[in-house]
Amino acid sequence: MNRLLVTIAIIFAAITAFAKNEDNPEDYKVRVTKTDGTVFEGYNETNFRNYFRPKVTTISISDEFKGTPVKYKSSEIKRMEFVASMNDSLPYIFDAVKAALSMPHQFNKNPKPNKEPVMLRLIYEGENVTGYAMPCADVTNVPSMSKIVYTWKYFYKTKDSDVAKAYWVDVDDIIPGMKRVMKFYFREFPEIVKMVDAKEITPKEFRKHPAMILPIMDRTYQSNKK
Repeated sequence: MNRLLVTIAIIFAAITAFAKNEDNPEDYKVRVTKTDGTVFEGYNETNFRNYFRPKVTTISISDEFKGTPVKYKSSEIKRMEFVASMNDSLPYIFDAVKAALSMPHQFNKNPKPNKEPVMLRLIYEGENVTGYAMPCADVTNVPSMSKIVYTWKYFYKTKDSDVAKAYWVDVDDIIPGMKRVMKFYFREFPEIVKMVDAKEITPKEFRKHPAMILPIMDRTYQSNKK
């Protein structure tokens, strides 16, 4: 499915709908694909309308709704799909992904990946690049107070890598030198850097829709390997 599956605005809209059908068993039903290729169905402890926890490294599945759960490590899991969402335009799919959870910075351009795979929400699946999102907390500390904003972190994983790399945290803060920041995060994609310089991709539109960069990554990745 070479298309953008979700946008973060729609994800937040889905959260507000959680109260409806909270105890509908079908909302908890999942299809799990294990790393050995085995596929089975069961019931997750959390329904798809409210499955927004960060850094999940285990999932619990029961044969029956609210039955006795069996825990599976993320290293055993390839993908988990919420069955009730699969016919919708916005299916809820989570992959167990080896991910570098920290954002790169000038002193550490390539953060080490998490020891265990984490369950990331699939938002784009192309031929060369796969995109994911994970909820996170953005904390700002000032002398008088600490401000916590719950937001989203975005990742991309190329077909030549087994590690998903964080490329953006969705925040409202003023970021000096935004073009320079974008070029740093997208340095693996020279064509995108050129587009930023040419103002074909602007900081304003990128910050409004961070996932918009994923199809462009997918389209330009081949040329980066030449």
